[in-house]
Parts: sequence; structure tokens; C-alpha cells
Amino acid sequence: MLKENLSIVMLLEQVSHLSRYHAMKRMEAMDIKPGQAGILFILKGEGSMPQKKLAEKMGITPPSMTAAIKKLENRGYIIKEADPQDQRVFKIGLSGKGRECIESLKGIMEDIEDTVFQDITYEEKLFLRRLLFEMRKNLMDNKEFRGMDMCSFMEKMRPPVPPDGKDVF
Repeated sequence: MLKENLSIVMLLEQVSHLSRYHAMKRMEAMDIKPGQAGILFILKGEGSMPQKKLAEKMGITPPSMTAAIKKLENRGYIIKEADPQDQRVFKIGLSGKGRECIESLKGIMEDIEDTVFQDITYEEKLFLRRLLFEMRKNLMDNKEFRGMDMCSFMEKMRPPVPPDGKDVF
């Protein structure tokens, strides 16, 4: 299809797909999966928390979270500590190496953004950002999503947990 005939929505989808692809390839080189990166970013933003709460925030089953936590712990990205108020509960937190990993992941995102916006002026970026916010608002104003924020929307759109209780992590 000629680029002149390509719909804007299709073009946005292609840009999104390509940027995700580049991010995943770079994360592969770090031996980390997108879901594991999500766990690290949640812990950075919200601090240590029980494994069950972390599973709920990620929208995955506790057994899948256990597997992801084990992988991250084996790589030294997280630490498990007994909750001082309830010794039966373990809180999951970031290690120093986990914080370093987050900085590397942020660097990946910055590199991808630099690539995406190569030869695009600051003013054009600001204009595109404004347009994208407006497009998101238009979509969120649809009667199905009216009154929801992006977090509620993402939670609603999260795929259901398979009947066998196993997630891909």
C-alpha cells in the first residue's frame, strides 16, 4: 500500500509495533521480559509490597508472579524481606542492581524515542503530543469508557487469566 493511502490509525499502529519490537529486542539483550520490567517499574514507583498485591497490580496469577519473582531474584534485581508486621508475608522490593536495571531500561526508552523523533523539531513533538492526548481523550469519551481514567481502562482491557491459571511470564 502506498504511504499516501495509509490511514493514520494504521500508521500509528505500525509506529507502535516497531517501537515495541525495538524495545523488546533491547530487553532481550538484557535477559529481561517486558512483564518483568513492569514489575521493576511498579516496585520503583510504589515501593516494596507483598507478592500478592504485586500480582494484582500486574494482573497475573500468584503462581505466575512467583515464577517471575524467582527469575528476578535469581538475577539479583529484587529482594524479599519478611514484613515486620506479619512474618508470614514477604515484601518484594528493588535491589541496587534492580535500580540499575531500571536506569538501563529508561535509557532504552530514551534511545528509542530519539530514533523515533530523529529529524523532528521540538515544536513538532509538542504538537504531536497535544494531538495524541486529544485523540486519547476522544477515544476515552466514547460511551463505553466515559468517566474512566487510563488505569481503569487498562485494567478493564487486561486479558483474562486462562482457566488453567497459567500466565505467560
